[in-house]
This record gives sequence, structure tokens and C-alpha cells, in this order.
Amino acid sequence: MKKITTSILASTFAATMLITGAVGASAATVAPQQQYAAVDTAKANKKFESRLDEIKARGYILVGTPGDYKPFTYLNPETNEFEGYDIDAMKAFAESLGVEARFVQTSWPTLMSDLLADKFDIAVGGVTRNTDRQQKAYVSDGYLLFGKVPLIRAEDKDKFYSVEDINKPEVRIGVNPGGTNQVFVDTYLTEANVTVVENNLDIPGLVADGTYDVMITDTIEAIVYANADDRLFAQRVDDPFTKSEKGYMIHRGDFIFSSYLELWMDEMELQGKFDELYEKWVK
Repeated sequence: MKKITTSILASTFAATMLITGAVGASAATVAPQQQYAAVDTAKANKKFESRLDEIKARGYILVGTPGDYKPFTYLNPETNEFEGYDIDAMKAFAESLGVEARFVQTSWPTLMSDLLADKFDIAVGGVTRNTDRQQKAYVSDGYLLFGKVPLIRAEDKDKFYSVEDINKPEVRIGVNPGGTNQVFVDTYLTEANVTVVENNLDIPGLVADGTYDVMITDTIEAIVYANADDRLFAQRVDDPFTKSEKGYMIHRGDFIFSSYLELWMDEMELQGKFDELYEKWVK
């Protein structure tokens, strides 16, 4: 797995022998009324031992993703298609099952409730593994290690390093709602001037142009935005404030589906496919 530790960005990813074409599976974006009906119909049919069997019988898997968190998930307004690390991964996952991947837009505040309401089969897009989510759903083993870091202007790289540097009333923070970024800000940066910005994609540009001083985000996202805009700087990428892992989230209590997902992820790692996704979307 590609992991970000306190000293290096280490690389030991991988891929799957269950997949013949890796990321070449067909995909579609589904209208809400179509996707919900599809899941409800399958759920009502009690002959299936597992959601895995339902998915194979219906011929497609519904993948819930916010579409606002590069490099994992991005709804490209020019194509109206999702793209990113986890989008390619889910196309590969669908191909391993011999089905189509259909992507359903959700949001970070509603990610869990939408999953539990059967609006999709799996939630992806840079989902952080934590015990709160595991109490309500099943979160897979991790595929990427990361931490929370400040994305700041390059000219401020000697100004904002520690929590103490940032946790001041004069420091302006932009944060997206409903996810672990907001949890970190609400927990550790209570003295700062915090603004919740609905569209996560807007925040890096607002930091770069001086509207905000800091964006608290994940290491990978900070690296991607800093690489794309030389006005920005990804602080502490070798020594993040926290350590967590990204995973994929499904309904709990389905051993058949969860064990297949875990085996597929192991094969992705062993065959180097996660490495390939990292090279494509992060570096």
C-alpha cells in the first residue's frame, strides 16, 4: 500500500488477479429515481444470500461518492462523469464481478445515511476509517495511510506549522462540512476564525487568493493541490497531525460481500494496481 507516515511517503500498493482489465470496466452516472428503485427491487427479492449475489444478478453495482474530493473522486462538470483514484478502483471492482459500475452522487454530511437508506451498495471517495463509521456500517481494511495537514499559501510556510500557530482568532480557516476535516477543526482549532464552505473544491483556490489562510485536509489532497498551484504549500506531509487510513464502506452484517471486497483489495495490493492508481492520480 502507498502509505504516508511521519517520516516518508512509503509505497507498497497493489492489485487484483480477479480483474482482467483493471480499470477498463464500463461506468455510468445514474439518476436518483433509477438508482433507488434498483436497490429496493433487489433488496425485496429474498432469494439472495448476499448483496454480492444481488449485484451480480442485476448486472451493476451502485457506487456512492461525493465527487468533490480530489484525487479520489471528482465530478467533472465538462463531461458530467466521475473521475479519480477511487472511481478507477471501483470500475476495476465492478469488472472483477462481471458487472457495470454506476456512480451515485452523495455528500459528506449524508454519506452514511444514504448508504443505510440503500441508495447505493458501496461508499467511496477518500472515506476515512474510524470507529464511529464502523459502528453503523462495515469499513474495509485500509488501502492508503494519510494524516490531517494544513494546506496554506507558499509565502506562509514558515508561519503556519503547529496547531498552536493555527488556533488563533486572526487565522481564517475554510473547511468542508460533514467529514473528518470538520471534525478535526471543531476539535482542535476552536479559537480560529472558521468558515464552513459547502463545496470542498472551492477551498484551495480561496486559500491561494487570500480569502482564507488555512485549509485542513488530508495529506494526499494537499499534495495534489500544491502540485497544481505553485501559490499553495502542503505543510507537514512527512509529519501530519493525525494518522488514519482510507477504506471502502458497505452495509454491515454481510460476510460474503465484505470478505470478497477484502480479498479483492488484497489482490489489488499484491498485483501493484493500487500503485498504478497512485502514480496516475497523485504524482
